[in-house]
Amino acid sequence: MNIIQLIGVLIAALGSISAAVSAYFSSKSSKITLQLYQNERKEKLNQELNRIIELGIQYPYVENKTFTSKWNEMKLANDEKYLRYDMYCNLLFNYLHHVFEYYKGDKSKIESYLDVKSWIRFHKENWYNPVDENENIDGYDEEFRKFINSYLN
Repeated sequence: MNIIQLIGVLIAALGSISAAVSAYFSSKSSKITLQLYQNERKEKLNQELNRIIELGIQYPYVENKTFTSKWNEMKLANDEKYLRYDMYCNLLFNYLHHVFEYYKGDKSKIESYLDVKSWIRFHKENWYNPVDENENIDGYDEEFRKFINSYLN
């Protein structure tokens, strides 16, 4: 093999090594970007949770069984408390939907993150009897509705 052939082989080898190194770092970069995105999504879930908890503290009746048990008979009464409770439940179920999406519907992961069973069961009257009778059918995908209903059946 002469020197020109040897240089050609070395250049080809360097090109292959360069491509492999580039692919490796591109892969690592994608994984880091994905991890940062997941961390950001989790932080948003935590912020949403804190907001719901703050609302429960500010308006404690939204987490009071005596109050929530009267939901169905009072939902159309135009009472500010029940209007607020309806919005609270919308926030709550939207939040649970975000959690469901984040954990890809994995019940064990969701239950490890949040006491979802108690919350769903506590607000079941609102889930079963929304102001707009089609709200939960039109507002959420079938898998999420099955997830919620699995705690209520």
